Amino acid sequence: MSSTQAPPKCFISSLSLVATSYSLRCDAKHADSTAIAIERKIRSAGYFELGEFLPGPFVKGIQPEYLDQPNEESVPVVNTLSIQNLSLRVEDCRHISSDDYEAVSSERRLRKGDVLVTVDGGVSIGKPLHFDLVGDFTVDSHVVILRPEGLRPLSLVYLLASPLGQMQFRRAESGANGQTTVTEDDVRRFIFPRDILNSIDQVATTIERERCRIAEARTRLAEEEASLWRQLDKFSA
Repeated sequence: MSSTQAPPKCFISSLSLVATSYSLRCDAKHADSTAIAIERKIRSAGYFELGEFLPGPFVKGIQPEYLDQPNEESVPVVNTLSIQNLSLRVEDCRHISSDDYEAVSSERRLRKGDVLVTVDGGVSIGKPLHFDLVGDFTVDSHVVILRPEGLRPLSLVYLLASPLGQMQFRRAESGANGQTTVTEDDVRRFIFPRDILNSIDQVATTIERERCRIAEARTRLAEEEASLWRQLDKFSA
């Protein structure tokens, strides 16, 4: 190590700290002083766990037999790649046959208002999505379906996407490199300040509306830029 290189950051754990984890997990991430301070502040001020609003079990997809090419009757399967920036990129979904879809249980068939979360795959863990499409869709084994009660689906999405939600995903992640995951028990125990329940619906609606406006503006600007570049086409004629 050079004289100018900072020493590696070390975390000192203890049995009492390990005991604060329901799974008695010994993990350096649980000794992060910043995360511990945030958690203590939330707990002291009053909090709720996500499990309070998730009465049903998480529904995890299966790993299906995909088609090489989609066709008019095939059914899209939502995967980790297709969930990006709180949006669904349908073009990145892989497809299964309609017969295979008919064999999928009703719980694994997506409904408008479902909340989807990626739960496997390292940096891909913790990507939420509010599913608001119609038609036949299902999910693969790296995505779970949440169906909240007493909390709007869009509000749940923004709680999970918030810095506090993402911090808890990082702390809950476990497993070998490249094969990490978070469990249902982990997500159910995510905590948030109870007083935000008074405002989260309005905040989520406002953010969603503004994000849609910005996305439309980006699309319009991209089209304008493309039209500018097309002026150069005449030089290649």
